[in-house]
Amino acid sequence: MLPCLVLSSLFALSPAWAAPAGQPAGQGAPTPGSVAASIRADGAGPALGALADNDMFDTVTDGIAAADPAWLALVPAMAPGLDADSGPAVSAALALALPLNPRLVLPLLDPGTPALDPARVCARPFMHDEVPDMKGYVRRTRAALRQVREGGLRAVRDRCLAVMGRAKSVS
Repeated sequence: MLPCLVLSSLFALSPAWAAPAGQPAGQGAPTPGSVAASIRADGAGPALGALADNDMFDTVTDGIAAADPAWLALVPAMAPGLDADSGPAVSAALALALPLNPRLVLPLLDPGTPALDPARVCARPFMHDEVPDMKGYVRRTRAALRQVREGGLRAVRDRCLAVMGRAKSVS
């Protein structure tokens, strides 16, 4: 019995059994708090890379796509680490969040960051199966955007509406 206890103790201390970056020890999926802590500790690129390496980046994009305020709040901190893989996923997630809560999404859009550029996010950056009813998505998104009347958001709202009007659907 003693060897089993020693062996299990060694596994518990082994780095191979530690929680991946962006994920607290002893928990399954990453949380906004654990991802924020990982970004602060390691930087955006390594933190997002660790999530992707551990097949956990979908948790982040799912939270963004659901317009969860805690996940959306992480987007500016994630921006410097978005790459050719994670950037398009975040663009699509923000586009999915846009009709749900444009007042939270619009301030995140930044033409200086390719993945956050309104020209990309508002252009329906979806894969073929992400939005089965593209006409319904466009209708809902335009209606939600038209409800945004805050002065500080009007310019990005208008740019987003203009991009949506020019965008061709990929599905």
